[in-house]
Amino acid sequence: MRRHPVGFLPLCLAVLCERCAAFMLASSLVLMLCERYGYPRDEALRTAGLITAAGYLGTLTGGLVADRVLGHRRALTGSLVLLMVGYGLLMLPSVPALWSSVAVLVLGNSLFKPSAQAVLGRLYTPTNPRLDRAQVWLHLAINVGALCGAVVAGLATQRWGWTGCFAVTASVVLLGRVCLSVGRRDAPVSRHSDAASPRPTPTDRLSTRQRVETIAALTLAMLLLNVCVGQVEGSLLLWATQHTDRTLLGFTVPPSWFAGLPALLVLILAPAQLVLLPRLQQRIRTAHLVAVGLLATSPAFLVLLPAVVLSSRQLVSVGWLVICHSLLVVGETLVGPLGLAQVLRLAPPRFVGAVMGVWFVSGAVGYWLAGEIGALWVRWSPIGALTILIVLPLLGAGVLFTAERKGHAE
Repeated sequence: MRRHPVGFLPLCLAVLCERCAAFMLASSLVLMLCERYGYPRDEALRTAGLITAAGYLGTLTGGLVADRVLGHRRALTGSLVLLMVGYGLLMLPSVPALWSSVAVLVLGNSLFKPSAQAVLGRLYTPTNPRLDRAQVWLHLAINVGALCGAVVAGLATQRWGWTGCFAVTASVVLLGRVCLSVGRRDAPVSRHSDAASPRPTPTDRLSTRQRVETIAALTLAMLLLNVCVGQVEGSLLLWATQHTDRTLLGFTVPPSWFAGLPALLVLILAPAQLVLLPRLQQRIRTAHLVAVGLLATSPAFLVLLPAVVLSSRQLVSVGWLVICHSLLVVGETLVGPLGLAQVLRLAPPRFVGAVMGVWFVSGAVGYWLAGEIGALWVRWSPIGALTILIVLPLLGAGVLFTAERKGHAE
């Protein structure tokens, strides 16, 4: 952290708080729709997928507004205010309050996601190797927030109900706003930052068409990753609630804690990640590492096939989920921070917010598809849904390897 610009730590803390609040909602959204509003399970999965997708869908427009109208810093601070209001509305149990909250949260997310990445991008030159490590640190902050959000949501819901849970959620966003306001404004990149990377990188030699193709391939990878990771808060969460033995030393684990399991695994693997990733990047191109990340998500669902078969007759061990989530974490670690850092390098400075919007719109499509596949899990066949989730990442990895080979040949 000492080697990073002074504005990096406040940004990390703000993102940590935002992700904590977001995961308090995400880890309990399907259960809330079922228990608080009476949705059937398949409709709850589809609705949750649409709500999550909507939070990403507006990021293209939000990125353009941040680029051209508000400025990235002002958009970032304003988005936290909108998010605080949106979570506060969820304290009210009525259906109109639910959809009013969703509308405000969509507006807040549309500004927050691209603005946070644009502010981060302004702290580093595109050739600065610290940008990759900054994305890894930010990824760790996101997972700290996700883990805390899942744990707090489970405890707060049990103790204070849904109203108390979302009162805590709004307070967490307020804390993030305070962290951002006490930090220094992001300044133009200093010469010290440039000195760390005097040599040109391979991306400097890419033509405009090659840059667009690379961004498109990396964006596709993120879309497919979100299709898979979106199951953690949807179909896998419902399956764990109904078909796994959740009792540990006499304590029944709250369902929302399962949604936070990947974040815990990310933090456990963080030391190895920080040491190994820079070494891997010296030997393997980023696009290949991202493709390997997609390949890792496929066996994550393959290992669940015998568990799903067994669960039709008896409760199964949560160890199956631990294996599944561990493989998903490997994929998320490679696709998320590395792909995002590469896209930031390739994006034109004037349109970095818009490019980040496109990146997050792919997340919207991914989470929407995740909800649809989750509904198929309930309505059609768990085995059929798992088969789709096994095949899709393999196809995406093939596209990435092909695109990288073509670009390298040119």
